[in-house]
Amino acid sequence: MRAFGLGKFIVNALAITQLTLFCQGPNRQRLSAGINKVALYGLFEIAVRNPRFYDNPFTDVTLEAGFSGPFGTARRVFGFYDGGGTWRIRFMPDTVGEWRYRFAFSDGSASGGGSFQVSKSLIPGPLKVRQDNRLWFEHRTGTPVYLLSFHLWNIDAIDPQILAATLDFLKTQGFNAIVGPHLGPPDRLPWEKRNGKIDFSRMNLALWKRLDTALRLLSNRQMVLIPFSMFGGTNRMPKIPTREQEDMFLRYWVARWGGFWNATFQPTSEWEEGFSRDEIMRIGQNLYDEDQHRHLISVHSLRASDETVQKAEWYDYHTIQDKLDGWNPEKYRWFADLFRQVPKPIFAHECLWEGNYYQKEAGLDRLNMRRGAWFIALNGGQINYADEVVFPRRWQDFRTEGLTFSELGVKTKPLGLLYPDLTFLASFIRSLPFWTLQAMPELADSGACLADPGRLLIAYEPGIGRISLYVASFRTGCRLEWWDAGHGRLHSRQSFAPTDRLTLTPPGPGDWVLLIRPR
Repeated sequence: MRAFGLGKFIVNALAITQLTLFCQGPNRQRLSAGINKVALYGLFEIAVRNPRFYDNPFTDVTLEAGFSGPFGTARRVFGFYDGGGTWRIRFMPDTVGEWRYRFAFSDGSASGGGSFQVSKSLIPGPLKVRQDNRLWFEHRTGTPVYLLSFHLWNIDAIDPQILAATLDFLKTQGFNAIVGPHLGPPDRLPWEKRNGKIDFSRMNLALWKRLDTALRLLSNRQMVLIPFSMFGGTNRMPKIPTREQEDMFLRYWVARWGGFWNATFQPTSEWEEGFSRDEIMRIGQNLYDEDQHRHLISVHSLRASDETVQKAEWYDYHTIQDKLDGWNPEKYRWFADLFRQVPKPIFAHECLWEGNYYQKEAGLDRLNMRRGAWFIALNGGQINYADEVVFPRRWQDFRTEGLTFSELGVKTKPLGLLYPDLTFLASFIRSLPFWTLQAMPELADSGACLADPGRLLIAYEPGIGRISLYVASFRTGCRLEWWDAGHGRLHSRQSFAPTDRLTLTPPGPGDWVLLIRPR
């Protein structure tokens, strides 16, 4: 057995070391590779060629690797079949220093090992829950993250050049995450079709490779991917029929995505429509065990998963569906109570979908949508937005599915009006130490307030003409700034002596954001 075809390449923020190992003969010798340099949280990838014939290479043999790093760090990953007699092992090193690895096929057809050196990098690392304030996310490097996500239904099917241009546009608007794909029949399924039927034991490699491309394009822009519907079982997606095939799918998914710092796992949408609680608990736990909790995991619910799911160790954050289908943005006050019951971050996954046919006129009203965004944010939620507006600015219907910016990207024009409002909201929150704040709607009679009492308070006045704030924690008095939410700019400042309560009239019509600090 000998190794050749050694290559190394770096793509912007995503550092990849790729090594191709060609296995020949009886494959009883141990294959070894030299030291390569890999960025911290970069993607180390090994491609192993195996000349043996397998009737089903996805199930007939497994490839397993063990990685050992500095300070006794040990990691296990599985390889995955990628077509043409090639298996790949992907690994994301999370410690600086020398790593060693060994791999072997379960049938003894090949084995090997090597080492590589991991150096510091600018890659922020996977998302995790912040431990000193579990309302928020942070990157593994400790950098706090406020998520502003965009829904791209067909991220797997969009031409890479169109996708790159779409992501560039969204990045300029302040988006740092993408939700997608929403897979579906007949052609966008993760499994292969044989003789016109789905073979749940074989993977649709063309689709999986397109998802690899999407993850790389996102990583280059330091954007995270949150899947919407991958696993099947709901939303016209077929359900995997056996436990064995289900386990195989989860292992393949984790093996394929586990090396990407910007991946997360979320198996299915509206899980209650196709799964029992016991089934979704099993699926979530399997994902957790396979990934060894290196990436975030959640699951999309009809509204919010029940308390058993919410409290599961694998369920890292709340995924919420509560569309703004009326003129009632204040309803998102319930997010604060949800966090108090089960303290985990809240991702408003399916709430602000401008132009969606479930929201109709209410979802085309920019002020209503902006109010909803601020009520979500100041009750502790982080936002996922979809632009499903159909030309000439009307809501989507079933005949116009597939024609919107959230489905086609820059192949069409964005028609949503909410972009500047969300850009301002995210930049405003990110400009402050938001990770110190808690959702405290009781401090503002509007019901929308984030606060670190005595240090910082953000409240929202939705245009009713007055607001009362409880500011007793600011013992030396407070300074107040009025921000015009509709235009995204500072209007004026005021200063107040110590008091328990302020009742204020906004500087003018419209809706307002108030920022309060100690005097």
